[in-house]
Amino acid sequence: MLVILLNCITLGMYQPCVDEQCDSNRCKILQMFDDFIFAFFALEMSIKMIAMGVYGKGTYLADSWNRLDFFIVLAGAFEYCMNVDNMNLSAIRTIRVLRPLRAINRIPSEY
Repeated sequence: MLVILLNCITLGMYQPCVDEQCDSNRCKILQMFDDFIFAFFALEMSIKMIAMGVYGKGTYLADSWNRLDFFIVLAGAFEYCMNVDNMNLSAIRTIRVLRPLRAINRIPSEY
């Protein structure tokens, strides 16, 4: 939950119109936090996939919330793999706003 809260704070501090080149210290620090958050979510997804299995009944991709997590991490990995100097990836970066939805999955339900 702490990483999800950190993600919400960093997303709120990000200014895409001001930080297009990411030259300021503030932008570089936010980028480091974003890298940490991505690595944390990717590691969590990998551990869950190893523990639960990937595909089939009762496995990682059988749950809708896990499929959303997979999509978010896959979009983040795509962003890191692409050469961001030559293209505008703002559409892919907007997928980061879906990360706080992970908190909904963490709330225990009584039903």
